[in-house]
Amino acid sequence: MCVACSRNPGGAVAYKIAYVPSISGQFGIFAMNSDTSGSKLLAADKNAQLRFTSWSPDGKRIAFYSVRNQDAEILKRYRMPYEYLLYFMDATGGNQKRMLDFPVIDFAWAPDSRRLFVISAHEGSDRDSPEVLSANVNPLASVYVVDWQTGAQTRLPGSGRNCSAAWSPDGTRLAVTFGDVENGAIHVIGADGRGSSKLTDGSTIDYRPKWSPDGKSILYVAYPKTDAAATDGGIFVIGANGEGKRRVTEEALTYVRWSLDGSMVLLQSENAVRLADLAGKKQVLLSSGLRRAVNGIFTPDGKAVMFCSNDEGAWNIYSIGLDGQKRRKITGRTNSSNFCLSPLLTNR
Repeated sequence: MCVACSRNPGGAVAYKIAYVPSISGQFGIFAMNSDTSGSKLLAADKNAQLRFTSWSPDGKRIAFYSVRNQDAEILKRYRMPYEYLLYFMDATGGNQKRMLDFPVIDFAWAPDSRRLFVISAHEGSDRDSPEVLSANVNPLASVYVVDWQTGAQTRLPGSGRNCSAAWSPDGTRLAVTFGDVENGAIHVIGADGRGSSKLTDGSTIDYRPKWSPDGKSILYVAYPKTDAAATDGGIFVIGANGEGKRRVTEEALTYVRWSLDGSMVLLQSENAVRLADLAGKKQVLLSSGLRRAVNGIFTPDGKAVMFCSNDEGAWNIYSIGLDGQKRRKITGRTNSSNFCLSPLLTNR
């Protein structure tokens, strides 16, 4: 039986929600069932933070950011802003351990739940420069594939200041973006570091790629290089072979997500969450009536979207149907804007 499993009343397949409180005096990582029952403290760290990619695909582990007393020497050695130490634990909160001896900017589990990619500037040539230490310039970062069990690491070729990555659905490749302030292109690279190919031409600053569920296409955010070229940006989709590039929307957005069946995309702007078809024509505003909605993500069953809003004063997590109806507040006595979702979990 899966240690993190639960079922909603009536036998519906359930999932878990892990979250970090944002209310004064509360801290740590908690988890509850998708019906909001069974809240439990998993980690009591005052500095703990989650990412959407924190829960492993097999549901057994959670990776998270933290800073603990034993990390003082690492933090002294690496002083880069916006990089954090990566820990992991069982989905029940046990066996907590730091994963690496250097800080990272971003991470995500591979589909096999054994490897992760991490993005880090710890080997960057400019990580100690005044511009980086003052947070005026992002450091040169690289992408690493890490085996969490053995600690084996593979550094992928290339580095850049606008660095992001995404696993292919089969875990054999990554879509990786590199570049500086005025450049950025998407590359497809084997998880073993071999077979790199350039997917986009870098005419825009291409960032935050996402593979389609079938592995045939990649969505990405494109920022114009200059104000004069503002119409060049937006959200694009391109074949994983580099063919068939087309724009989904001209709007500059924060990030994009595929729906479970690949028929829709979630569009996260600075303050709003929307769904759109791949032509960008049929759109549903999921944050209607809210001044601010952030951190949008599809639920594991693909039937709803969760996001955060502070329209009621404190940050809370909300769920809403794909048609923009039946919005409900997930958090109650404990507020939160920092959460992740487990995969679907079933009793076995």
